[in-house]
Amino acid sequence: MAGQQLVETFALVKRESPDKALCPEIACPKATFDNEEEDIDISISDTPSEGSEYKEYYLQCGAAFGWARASLCKKMIRNKNTLAVISSLILLAAFSVYVGFSVRFSFGDEGSLRLLFGTGFAALIYAKVKLKPRVLELLSPWSGKIMMSPSIKRIITWLLYIGMLLFMAIYLALNVTQAENFVSLAGLVFFILLGFIISKHPDRVNWHAVFWGIGTQFLFALLILRTSFGFEGFRWLGERIEEFLEHTDKGSEFVFGKDYRDHMFAFRVMPFILLCASAINVLYYYGILQAFVASFGWLLSVCLGTSPVESVNTALNIVFGPAESPLAIKPFLPLLTPSELHAVMAAGFASIAGTIFGMLTSFGAPANHLLAASVMSAPAALAMSKLIVPETQWTRVQPSDAYNIPVPKFHNLLEAVSEGAKESIPIIASVIVNQIIYMAIIDFVDSTLLWFGDRVGVSGLSFEFLCSYGFYPIVYIMGFSSSDVLKIGELFGIKTFANSFYGYQLFGKLIKNRQALEQYMASTNGTWHWENRDIVLDLTNRTLAGGILTKRSEVIGTYAFCGQNHLAAIGVTLGVFCTLIPGRRRTISRYIARANVTGQLACYMTACIAGMLYDESLV
Repeated sequence: MAGQQLVETFALVKRESPDKALCPEIACPKATFDNEEEDIDISISDTPSEGSEYKEYYLQCGAAFGWARASLCKKMIRNKNTLAVISSLILLAAFSVYVGFSVRFSFGDEGSLRLLFGTGFAALIYAKVKLKPRVLELLSPWSGKIMMSPSIKRIITWLLYIGMLLFMAIYLALNVTQAENFVSLAGLVFFILLGFIISKHPDRVNWHAVFWGIGTQFLFALLILRTSFGFEGFRWLGERIEEFLEHTDKGSEFVFGKDYRDHMFAFRVMPFILLCASAINVLYYYGILQAFVASFGWLLSVCLGTSPVESVNTALNIVFGPAESPLAIKPFLPLLTPSELHAVMAAGFASIAGTIFGMLTSFGAPANHLLAASVMSAPAALAMSKLIVPETQWTRVQPSDAYNIPVPKFHNLLEAVSEGAKESIPIIASVIVNQIIYMAIIDFVDSTLLWFGDRVGVSGLSFEFLCSYGFYPIVYIMGFSSSDVLKIGELFGIKTFANSFYGYQLFGKLIKNRQALEQYMASTNGTWHWENRDIVLDLTNRTLAGGILTKRSEVIGTYAFCGQNHLAAIGVTLGVFCTLIPGRRRTISRYIARANVTGQLACYMTACIAGMLYDESLV
């Protein structure tokens, strides 16, 4: 069968609507392996070909060796299942011995905890896959009664609703005492109502998904902001992701030189897409991502009432950016409904990539709040997505379908790595060119506004200036300090219409100004004064350009700015999705602007919850 291609025809059945197919019957190329299941017929000539000029150099035992090797290959293929079990047991025993020695000699450090955590996670996934049929069989009498009884399901659902509401109300009543914190609570209600007003189908909103999205966001906030173990756990996870992605620095330095960091976006951020594409292909090759979608997607679907693919993508956006996370669900993208596609894009706009976490902290953003914002924005994005673009179609992918989705077939690991790198090339090119053109358009519009302002004697008329007043009510209702509202509004304008990174850089500069002022006061006890919008340190004659922010505004601002939802990001997302699913360009272009607004509202909701729980003694 060498050189011949097998074609496997299949149809995936939609779970909710059994009479329709998940997708039309398609021809999916299947990788062919020569002599994989058949007896190997290897002919070994007893004598060299007639007329050969090199007969005297042939070894007499060569034919016997070839025959023995072919026989051995036949036996190994016929008994490959037994050999696989034996090999797995040997590897498991060897790994167990290694873990034992590791715990014995270096228990307690970060590396040993990482090893135990990874081992436990792998064991949990394996147990879930192997034991799931048995557990379902044991629970089927009880689960069947619950599933078949609408009254029992309704009682359990309402008990969970009431319990969650009581918990939130009691906690806020006992722990929230500042008036500004209740302003943030009003802001949260305002953004939910705003999302309902601009909803595409307000009569089809699934309030279960909205409620539990916000509830999950609140629980994450408590876990990270009010407990030390929650914060340390998520910080550890963020450091491990950042450590993995930093391996691209070696390749970037070799190709672009030691000064590659001078061009951060092109030569450091873009190689992350390349690394992620290759790593994701490897995970698909071994079936790990399929298991992750099936397991974690099922958990999120049950908890939040959303589909598994959009739920998994949203969880991946905690550590990956809008250009990397869609690669992990690439095989599922053509099957998504418009609502699910909108949720996937909105999750990217509402999050920051783990790849730029270190860059934002270097600007001055508090690492603990930046990490919390990245985690909390994930459920907020799902809640706002289902509020603004409710689901109106059957979900076409169920958790169990993860193993049936047509994914690329690779002959070996090296091919998976290489193909992933090649597939990332058009994505990287699309991201770069869209970023350039959108930045150019925004700069042109800004220059045009400046020109029109100069014609009538109004200097400094720009998007930033207009937004400082246009964002005033939104900034105020999020709970920012009243003295910082105009300043934060201007930063919102820069972040939205110019660039999120530049907005964060200016925001971080104000944070560093406050730290410099506190250091100045502690070391010299000197005086200072305002000069327009700047602060001048009298003893050192140093000017802190832009002034300072209050600590409350710094914390809430970290959450509000935590999202790549500037206008140029629309070009990046458009380039990525149109490259991955070119057949759905029309749907993407129709929903991408709405997804950008959804992502911004999700960040504002996260900022409101941070303002509700703000306590200066815990900052």
